[in-house]
Amino acid sequence: MPVTGLETSAASNRVSVVWDPVPGATGYNLYWASEPYINSTNIHAFNNGDWQEDVSAPWQVNGLSNDQTYYFVVTATTDTQESEDSAEVSATPRSQLAQSNPSAQEVLMLELINRARFDPEAEAARFGIDLNQGLNPGTISSAQKPPLAHNRQLLQASRDHSQWMLNSDIFSHTGENGSDPGDRMAAAGYAFNPPYSYGENIAVAGTSGSSLNKTTYIYSHHQGLFESAGHRRNLLSTNFKEVGVGQNIGTYYFSGNYGDWFLSSMLTQSFAASGSSYFVSGVVYNDSNGNNFYDVGEGLGGANVSIGNANTTTSASGLYTLARSNGSYSISITTGGIEVNDTVVVNGANRKFDVIVNAGEATVNSW
Repeated sequence: MPVTGLETSAASNRVSVVWDPVPGATGYNLYWASEPYINSTNIHAFNNGDWQEDVSAPWQVNGLSNDQTYYFVVTATTDTQESEDSAEVSATPRSQLAQSNPSAQEVLMLELINRARFDPEAEAARFGIDLNQGLNPGTISSAQKPPLAHNRQLLQASRDHSQWMLNSDIFSHTGENGSDPGDRMAAAGYAFNPPYSYGENIAVAGTSGSSLNKTTYIYSHHQGLFESAGHRRNLLSTNFKEVGVGQNIGTYYFSGNYGDWFLSSMLTQSFAASGSSYFVSGVVYNDSNGNNFYDVGEGLGGANVSIGNANTTTSASGLYTLARSNGSYSISITTGGIEVNDTVVVNGANRKFDVIVNAGEATVNSW
């Protein structure tokens, strides 16, 4: 009888694995590797393949590389035999800093969302659809929507739900222990203060190959979500001020006509608004390809950002967010010897202030 109920939780350089007990089992073996579709009978044929015999749940695997996705299976043993492999689960260890900051791909998704909010009609035209396709006429106006700001708690809620869906082979807005999106956001530490709202988009896509390009799948997820009427309403809703994007990679079972396991990108977007504060946010990046848009690998980390008397630095992927109430603020952003000074006015909505570096010169994109 195979082991069931595998779940993983990741921290810096380690992953914990738990599973349900198997009646009659006298022990368990744990196998892992850094590529999918692993097979316990030949584990050392897989990248970074390894195993540990006679383990018990929960079991912690240490010494793993951060930002690398690992895949795990467990077998049950008796005195005379070993069961077939469990369903495969995955986890990605991250440093403490990376756990609270989005990846470059997650920042890219945020930028794609805000591109759509900046000019909803242009985004619809980009994908060859009407802005209100599948909706009643006028449901979504063509007016510019305020930008969404990144939130760390919403990031955690999104990553947790994406991982749970991969591990559970369930694609649903109902999550672990019957939770709804608001439950998961609150559990991650997001404080809902009146007036508040929340929403969620999810997406999954996979490949039969043994690797996938996370950036390519971000673009694919964004197009698929924007082309879907209900998801488009969330993407362009003026009820939200913050978002967290969680992309997790793992094997997922596609039923129906596919009926097989595929290496997959699982995505969750957690949208919310809470209280009366607004946010000034943006990206600081080196526009190396000159397309005037953020691309993976272009973010400038460690840039100093000051807005009034509030200060922060950009994440490794070039992102920053600061909460601000209504008012006029001096803004200063410094990176690599380049300093930008300007004024930003918050008046009942979020603001976006990007600094784009090209050939040693900085330009500003703000709205």
